[in-house]
Amino acid sequence: MIDTICNRTYIYNICWEDPAVDHQILKITPDDVIFRICSAGDIVLDYAIEGPSKIVICDMNQHQLWLFELKIRMLRDQNLTYEEWWSIWGSSDVSVAMKVWNRMRHTMSAGGRKWWDGRIDRVFRQGFGTTGSTGFCAKFLIPFLMYSVGFNLKEWAEKGFSHDYIQGNYHLIERSAWWMRRLFPRIIAPFAGVPPNQIGPEFYTVEFYETILKEIFMDPEFGSSNYFYRFYLDKGYKDQSCCPRTLMEEHFDALRENAGCFEWHHSTVQEVMERVKPHSFTKLVLLDHMDWMPNSMVHDEWIALQRATVPGAKILWRSAFTHMGDKPFFNNLDIDDLSPQWYSKDRVKMYPGTFLSYMPRDPFPFLDPEPSPCQVASFATKINTTTKMILHPLTAGRVSAHGDKMSSFYATQAKGYDAVRENMLVSRPEMMSAFGPIRQGHTWLDIGGGTGRNLHYLRAQLNHFNTIIVLDICPELLEIGQDSARKSFTPEQCGRIRWVCLDVNDPNVKKELAKISGNGIERGFDTITFSYSLSMIPEWEKALYSAKSLMSEEGRVLVADFDTYTERGNSLKDWMIRTWYRQDGVRIEAKSREMILSEVFAGDNYTNTVVRMQKKLAGVRIPHYVTCCRKGTITMPNGFRRPSVPDLSKFAALAVEEEKKQD
Repeated sequence: MIDTICNRTYIYNICWEDPAVDHQILKITPDDVIFRICSAGDIVLDYAIEGPSKIVICDMNQHQLWLFELKIRMLRDQNLTYEEWWSIWGSSDVSVAMKVWNRMRHTMSAGGRKWWDGRIDRVFRQGFGTTGSTGFCAKFLIPFLMYSVGFNLKEWAEKGFSHDYIQGNYHLIERSAWWMRRLFPRIIAPFAGVPPNQIGPEFYTVEFYETILKEIFMDPEFGSSNYFYRFYLDKGYKDQSCCPRTLMEEHFDALRENAGCFEWHHSTVQEVMERVKPHSFTKLVLLDHMDWMPNSMVHDEWIALQRATVPGAKILWRSAFTHMGDKPFFNNLDIDDLSPQWYSKDRVKMYPGTFLSYMPRDPFPFLDPEPSPCQVASFATKINTTTKMILHPLTAGRVSAHGDKMSSFYATQAKGYDAVRENMLVSRPEMMSAFGPIRQGHTWLDIGGGTGRNLHYLRAQLNHFNTIIVLDICPELLEIGQDSARKSFTPEQCGRIRWVCLDVNDPNVKKELAKISGNGIERGFDTITFSYSLSMIPEWEKALYSAKSLMSEEGRVLVADFDTYTERGNSLKDWMIRTWYRQDGVRIEAKSREMILSEVFAGDNYTNTVVRMQKKLAGVRIPHYVTCCRKGTITMPNGFRRPSVPDLSKFAALAVEEEKKQD
């Protein structure tokens, strides 16, 4: 439905965000170069009043850009008066619109001119407020809804949109919420530009809509300041007492003076970021478009964003959700949740989530999803390895030591291990997406890393690392890993990698790793990963605490592994998958997630997220999870990152050292 609408017209005739909130957060200055997704274009015009150096916009819907172009070309018309500007966009006066159009249509792009030639008369004759798919809703669906609940809009308007009127008729809010629960997800959502994958479980509850409607209509200043909903209820703006800044006379001169600061692109955000000069932008507003993007697409877009922005650039976005933990990539950012502070002040109330982040100076992990050539196996090798894996419970001898069990299981599979496991261990890319910004001298401990497959995801950034330790108790897999590294990486890069056959639960693991890496014990590792290894460690709780003790002051522990189908792991399907994987020594329990999030890494010093997913293997959906537990950090306005909680032991050590010097 949304594609059909976008192929015919624009969705938004005004933007669905509150520019007053944006201004308070962004604090635009004349030195700023701003990027924003276009939508209806009226908010970027509002930004222009502040006189930034440049504003770049983009949209995938060409009709939204043609709507914006019409506005900006009119503002650039030297003969445009404020009275004409108000008559067109405030009063929707078709005669004035046609007069100005005939005067400036030659300045439009060829596509925009052709599209508006056949529509501009009709658009302003029927009323601009009823155009676009959102205007269509305002014209037909909203009156139907108001009639169904008995909401007399005319009576409310005559009472000056009285707050007392709504309080005395609160049942109208409750009835409206009941109807919205039934109409919005399937009927209204496409007209509002909301795709199905942006509609979460809360959209199917009456309470969700009642909360939003109560916030909107019980605002005492609704009648005097909420021009957004007044625009739809009144089908336009009645006068300047309740309208956007872009239509106020006192801002008209500034608007015209800064109309030349715009550049617009019919493209995706990522395409714009890859097209512009590096380190161009100081402030960016991304709206809510990341809600419907998969994690891999979000990751690729932010790689491009980092290229195009200055370190420490302010990035503001909104979301239909109140948290960003559903995409592992967001663990690379220090995100400020501004929703508690600003949602109540946002007049539109469309997005429960408002988030801000500063662009870190250190590069994000750049994932190369393709295996290295040496990790690709022939079809015969894959069949042979898969057969040995399946028959292992029947052919393996009895051994008791964990290391011997691992060698018994993997020794015959080592050669084709990576090729066969590539489509089985499918949440590894999601885990690596949360790796964290990679600073110069980064340290990484890959527990149960075996063949070193994870290293090949970051092959383009290995030079940034000081030390990488691949820790495993299976020497056969480590041998394969070393051989693959020699074939894939430079000698210098191989020199940064240590292949260690050791149990993470060894009592001397700290001392041994410090000796091998030359990395002081107090420094720790910036990133520690368990890639489908935690479920095969008998004393897995102890392994988690061991990893926790090895973290640096800005460290993180990432776990990717098999999961249960249900939250508690007590269904029949959970029993079946648990039984099947147990024959290969794989433990699948809901307790793993609980232990990671609620016990080992509990407390205010850690930021924890979990993402659960199901992906098909041979036609069967297999559950996986990814957790990220990281120590708190703060990205400062200059792009540098620091721990949010200082390590007081360091200060104590310095104090002791200073006392010794004085003595």
